[in-house]
Amino acid sequence: MQKPQGSWTSASGAKKATDQDIRYGDDLLTRESASWPSYYAVSSPSAHTAAKKHLSREPAAVEYARLLDWTHLQEITDKMPDGVELVVGIGGGVALDASKYVALKTGLPLILVPTIVSSGSIIHSGFAKWDGHRTVGPGSTWPWIDFDHAVVDYDLVLQSPYYFHTAGLGDVLCGYAAIAEWRRNARLGIGPPFDEAAAATTAQHHADIVTGFPRTLGAAGELTPDSVRFILSAIQERDGKVLNHPAAPSADHTFWLGAEEVNEKGWVHGEFVALSALIIAWHCEERPEMFVEWLDTCKVRRRPREIGLSRDELLRAIGYAPAFLSDAANGRDVKSILRTDPITGARFDALWEFLQTA
Repeated sequence: MQKPQGSWTSASGAKKATDQDIRYGDDLLTRESASWPSYYAVSSPSAHTAAKKHLSREPAAVEYARLLDWTHLQEITDKMPDGVELVVGIGGGVALDASKYVALKTGLPLILVPTIVSSGSIIHSGFAKWDGHRTVGPGSTWPWIDFDHAVVDYDLVLQSPYYFHTAGLGDVLCGYAAIAEWRRNARLGIGPPFDEAAAATTAQHHADIVTGFPRTLGAAGELTPDSVRFILSAIQERDGKVLNHPAAPSADHTFWLGAEEVNEKGWVHGEFVALSALIIAWHCEERPEMFVEWLDTCKVRRRPREIGLSRDELLRAIGYAPAFLSDAANGRDVKSILRTDPITGARFDALWEFLQTA
C-alpha cells in the first residue's frame, strides 16, 4: 500500500463515493488481516471487542475515539507507537472518521473495518473539523484522505443490532425532506413550481430502497448478508442521486448538526436525520404518513424514546435551528421551514404528540 492521497484544506480531489473499494465477504477480516503489517487500530470498546476474534493478528496498539473533537484526535495520534506501517479504523462513524484524522496526520495508509453499515464514513474520504460537539467552517474546507479500501465482514457486521445498520437507510431516505420543502413552497407560491423531472432520480432511488430492502430479509425478518450489501450500496449511490436544487432546501443533516451542538450530545446519525426529515415533512404537511411507512418498511427507528431524545432536547434543537441554519460564518444559509417558520408553542406540542406514535 502506498502513501494515501489527502489534504487538510479541501475535499475537491477526493475519490467519489462510487469509486471507493468496498470489499464484502464471510470471514473476510480474518483473511485480510493475516497480511497486514504492524498496524495502529482506532476503535471503540464495543467495536474492538467484537472484532478481536476476527483478527488474525493483534494491532501494535489500539486507542478508542470518544468523539471527533480534533484535540482528542491529536491525543490519539500522539500515542501511536514507533514502527507502525498502517492505520486501521474499526467501528462506526466516529471510529472511522477518527482513523482518517490519524492517517492524514501520519501519512500512513488506511483501511476501514466498519462494524455497522449505517455511516457515510465508510464511503466518503472527507471528514469534518470538530471543536467539541460543533463543526467548524464550511464543508468545502474540511480535510480528506483516500483510504485504501474498506473491509465489510458479514460475520462481524451482523453481530450488531439490526437498527445500527438500518439507520443507514434512514440516512438516504431523509433526502425526502428536500422534496417536501419544495412541494410546500410551490404550493404556497414561494419560489418556482415543483419540477417532477428534477426530483425524479431521487424519488426513484427512494422507491427502489423501499421496495428492494424487504426482499433481502430472512424468513423471520432478520438482516442477511444481502441486507448488509443492499444498505451500504444505497448509501454509496446516494451522492449521485440526491436532489440538489436551489428551490429544495436540505435541512435534515444540518438540523442534526445543530441538535448535537446545542445539546452537546450525539445520536445515531441515520436515525436522527430520519427524524429530522419526518419533522420537516410534518411541518410542511407533505405526506408525513407516507414517510413513516417508508421508515417502518426499512426498519428505521426515529421515535424520540427509541433513539434517546428527550422533549427538552428536541425543543432546544428546534429553538436553535433558525440561528444555526443561518450561520454564514460556518457556511450555512439553509432557507428551510425550520428557519423561516419556527416550530413554537402549541405547534411544538402538536409535533411532540405526533412523534410519539408516528
